Amino acid sequence: MIKVSDRKFGSRELFAIVYLSIGIKVTDTTPNLLLNIGSTASWAMPIISGIALIVPLLLLLPLMKKYETGLVEISYELTGKFFGNLIALVLFLIIFSGTVINSRSYVDIVITMYYPDTPVFALLFLFILGTTCYIAYLGIDNIGRASWVVGPIILVLSLLLIVFVSKNLDLEVLYPIAGPGVMPLIKGSLGYSSFFGDIIMVTVIYSHVRSFESFRTGALWGFGISSVKMVLYLATFVMLFDYSSVENIAFPYHHMTRLAMVGSLANHIEAVFLAMWFLGAALHFAIYLYLSALLLGKFLHFKQFKRLLLPLSGLTVMLGLLQDNFFQGVEARKLLLQSSSGFFILLPFFLWGLDRVKGRGKK
Repeated sequence: MIKVSDRKFGSRELFAIVYLSIGIKVTDTTPNLLLNIGSTASWAMPIISGIALIVPLLLLLPLMKKYETGLVEISYELTGKFFGNLIALVLFLIIFSGTVINSRSYVDIVITMYYPDTPVFALLFLFILGTTCYIAYLGIDNIGRASWVVGPIILVLSLLLIVFVSKNLDLEVLYPIAGPGVMPLIKGSLGYSSFFGDIIMVTVIYSHVRSFESFRTGALWGFGISSVKMVLYLATFVMLFDYSSVENIAFPYHHMTRLAMVGSLANHIEAVFLAMWFLGAALHFAIYLYLSALLLGKFLHFKQFKRLLLPLSGLTVMLGLLQDNFFQGVEARKLLLQSSSGFFILLPFFLWGLDRVKGRGKK
């Protein structure tokens, strides 16, 4: 719950922010990346990746409670100004690169699946500069409030969508249960674990949450629900389309919405899913833009970081136009995920270790 007096929010708003940051990824190119590696066992990859990220989060939580501040401030406290700046810069580059690559990917989804004659620039301009930039400028507290309104609706619709297509699911196609094998599965899961990296990113906004207990509750529930959703959807995609077919389907979620049947209301149901997807995507990228401006502001030691939102939004549109086609974006996202996974996993261990060493030094 948000109190106007302090502009801080509680566990349910943080839950919704985490859910819209991570859970919406079942609708983009994330399932394709995991299906190409895990095949029939792709549903197990979010479990392995989730374990790889939950341990670093559990190491960060005591540090945030101890220092009563977020990830970047903890980095400055433990590593000094130079390395603190470096960590803030790396975090900014990761989140902003994700904003650029993923926003173009979402535009490609809209053009491919719904509005094929719409220019890329028009959609990017409307989506980033016309919508998400404005939402981000309203502040993280308002983003949290809006996310709490939209997030649970999207969650319920996500569960209903699986129910609507359940009669077409075939459990037998999930075999072999280990897919390509245990070791390739673990290696691929760790290599792409940064698609869960948003759970580390949200520690940057710790100071906007009312209490440590609220942050811990919202973050863990948001992470858990998002992980379960990813597992369910990857298994559903394989059972619905068969692995040999789903690996060749660019956006399985959006094809799945077209198969949802509720009597004779198929077209109306698809429209509902599309509308809520638009709302979720707008909030998702508003969160990304806000975090990008916040992290760049911390790196530059610029307190009025909201002034950075408009130039960052414009740069997002310009860089998004540099991609010639959808496949370039997929390759860029692969590179980003693989290069940032180790950073998200190791940074909390590094900070936790420094805190332990400094604590012993003082004793």
